[in-house]
Amino acid sequence: MKTSRRLSILLMALSGTIISGGAQAATTLDWQVTVADGGAHNAFTDLIQWKGAYYLCFRHGGSHATMDGDIQVMTSADLKTWTTCGVLDTLGDDRDPHFTATDDMLFVYFGTWDLAHQEGHALPDRGKVRSYFASTQDGKTWSKIQAVYEPGFWLWRVRRHDGVFYSAAYTAYRPKPDMRETRLVKSTDGLEWTTVTTVTKERMAGEADFHWTPSGEVWIISRTGDKAGDAEWFRSDASMTSWKATPTGVFIHSPAIAEWKDRVFIAGRGKAEKSVTRLWEIVGDKFVECITLPSDGDTAYPGLIVDPASLQTDTPAFFISWYSQHEIDRNDLATKYDANVYVGRVTVAP
Repeated sequence: MKTSRRLSILLMALSGTIISGGAQAATTLDWQVTVADGGAHNAFTDLIQWKGAYYLCFRHGGSHATMDGDIQVMTSADLKTWTTCGVLDTLGDDRDPHFTATDDMLFVYFGTWDLAHQEGHALPDRGKVRSYFASTQDGKTWSKIQAVYEPGFWLWRVRRHDGVFYSAAYTAYRPKPDMRETRLVKSTDGLEWTTVTTVTKERMAGEADFHWTPSGEVWIISRTGDKAGDAEWFRSDASMTSWKATPTGVFIHSPAIAEWKDRVFIAGRGKAEKSVTRLWEIVGDKFVECITLPSDGDTAYPGLIVDPASLQTDTPAFFISWYSQHEIDRNDLATKYDANVYVGRVTVAP
């Protein structure tokens, strides 16, 4: 893999528009750096600040669904110059890595598809997905990779709240992709997981993220796979044992939620005429589009974290990672499956 360290400061002023109620939000992409390019499908990112440094993870493979994916982990002091600090690789297709952390430990969770042999003369296909993680105490030396929870369930994103790890684990397997269940699972150590409750078996709900409100309400915002295609909003009280589902009316894949003071933002894949990477603000029950980042083709799966300096101001600002093909020549067979990973800073007008 060729990792580009060239800095492309774009200094863009991109205005957001409303897609579901609320007032217009003027938002800018202040700068952008290309972190990974060079003839590969670099995709499915996440971003975290831990122990005074920034960490980025993503999948590196031949194309979106090849079986050669591994997990690249990189670190930076300034979000602009990145160096590799870990490679996580099993015998399957490792993908969709996400961070979670304690004060002393950084975890990378990811899903791995195994290879299933078929009957007759057919080529192999994907079998089941299994969730795995590795951890580090110093950002350099990684533990052995360990499997978690049940085969066939994907702990797509793991969040830690009040000392407990949580995930909306969903079934992701073949040959019946229309049969899907999302469970709320929890762990005290990140390794041993138990089921709290079933959140849903409807709408092929899958990729999801959490938000805990000051009032004690818990949100799960999930991608769906039915004909309607808009994200589903699940809400529960602090017990997290019973969930109320509400369609959002907004197309959001690969959700990443971040809270700035008392405002809640979500990044993910949006869609109009094409797939793009977007940032929204959740205002009441509405999703207000803030910005569409430079993106096209195979794109999104962002990481989203608050710029700590912005908390001392009246202006929300975030660091965001994402991947896209907008700089790729997809008419060239040699590059049509390539994708690049980007990191940038977004400022939302107050």
